[in-house]
Amino acid sequence: MKNSLLIPNRYKFIGWVVFILSTGVYTVINYFDLPVPKITLVLIPRVFNWSDGNLWDEIILTLVIIGLLLISFSKEKKEDEYISLLRLRSWQWSVLISYGVLFMATWTIYGGMYLAFMIYNMLTVLLVFIIKFNFSLYRLRKEGVSDEK
Repeated sequence: MKNSLLIPNRYKFIGWVVFILSTGVYTVINYFDLPVPKITLVLIPRVFNWSDGNLWDEIILTLVIIGLLLISFSKEKKEDEYISLLRLRSWQWSVLISYGVLFMATWTIYGGMYLAFMIYNMLTVLLVFIIKFNFSLYRLRKEGVSDEK
């Protein structure tokens, strides 16, 4: 069965580069401000009001999401039905864990910290999927090598 949602394998490397560079840049650039105009709607006295804001968070978060999506939706070099099954199980685990973390945070985090948590929780599904899927592939390859000996 062919899965048309997966992209070619070469994008996995690009995804890793984008993800690692963007998280590295975020840790370095977090202390600098990039003033950019943001449009806010004001009814009276003007229609548009320009204000300065920090665009770094939006740029970095966008790059992190793009990198994680490229990693998550890239085919393996040898994509077969068992790899597809591992991929499906990993997605299921990642959704369950993500919503478990969300459930716990709903009852333990309050106020502005909850909003900050929700922003980072968007990445939980992708991160847990990547970790679980790669660990499953590692175990599969490890078992395959030990069976051949």
